[in-house]
Amino acid sequence: MDRYFNAFKKYRGKLLGLKNVVGVGVGYKNAGGDNTGSPAYIVYVEKKVHPSDLSRSHIVPRQIDGLDTDVIEIGVVRMLGVRTSRERPCQPGMSIGHYQSTAGTFGAVVKDKKTNELMLLSNNHVLANGSSIQEARAKLGDPILQPGGCDTTWKRKRDFACK
Repeated sequence: MDRYFNAFKKYRGKLLGLKNVVGVGVGYKNAGGDNTGSPAYIVYVEKKVHPSDLSRSHIVPRQIDGLDTDVIEIGVVRMLGVRTSRERPCQPGMSIGHYQSTAGTFGAVVKDKKTNELMLLSNNHVLANGSSIQEARAKLGDPILQPGGCDTTWKRKRDFACK
């Protein structure tokens, strides 16, 4: 992966300049919705467009310096308004936090492969009130606030160590 990250720095500006490209990254190539395990430059586009409908200079190459690319359609990317306001429904990118912790970011909605249950993804310190699995202080059923404690206007100093 180091090879990809090193080359990525060189090519990301050019990729972002292509028509319809809204993001780039390094990850693993997908085929038919399945992760192939093969490293690739991931190129995010609003909508996949047939190469014949693009000028040659705006086509994402299949490889860059011998490294595969993968084009992923993600739709329109839009900036959230104020991420610290109380919003329903809560969305990824917004402030959340364990009721005894500070605040962090709602990362994504994910699905458990075994149960198909939808789950919220964030960092351990945001949801489990600790910096590692050994230090997690949260209990099943503890409240998760939105926005997180340090991002509220009603902070109570004795409950939160906001910095």
